[in-house]
Amino acid sequence: MRGQISLEFSILFLSLLVVVIITTMIPGMYGFGRTIETSSASLGHGALSKLKTNIEMLSVLDPGSRKVVYIKSPPGIWRINGSNIILEGNGYTISTNCSIVLMSNDSEYKTNLSIIEICLEKRDYNTIYIEWG
Repeated sequence: MRGQISLEFSILFLSLLVVVIITTMIPGMYGFGRTIETSSASLGHGALSKLKTNIEMLSVLDPGSRKVVYIKSPPGIWRINGSNIILEGNGYTISTNCSIVLMSNDSEYKTNLSIIEICLEKRDYNTIYIEWG
């Protein structure tokens, strides 16, 4: 009985030690700025994906339909160009192409690390209007 507890404790201690080494090694290898840049790009990719998914869902509804979307956005600039959505951040650019024409109330919407409100409205069968909150 005593050996099993010691073995379990040893395994837990070694796994904790490996986790601590890995978590302190990654920022040291890539640099703190690179780690933040990678995290922001990952968050931006998720935000862009969520926005595109909601636009595609709204595109199959009738004109006049509206949807409000809340997205956690990294620091960056959102741009709408025809049917393209572009997110430019510090050291990265992420873009996607939608199947419908997009219009916006702001050609360049700047964000910080915050949750933003986006109102989507289907104007006609070919156009979705994006109002940045």
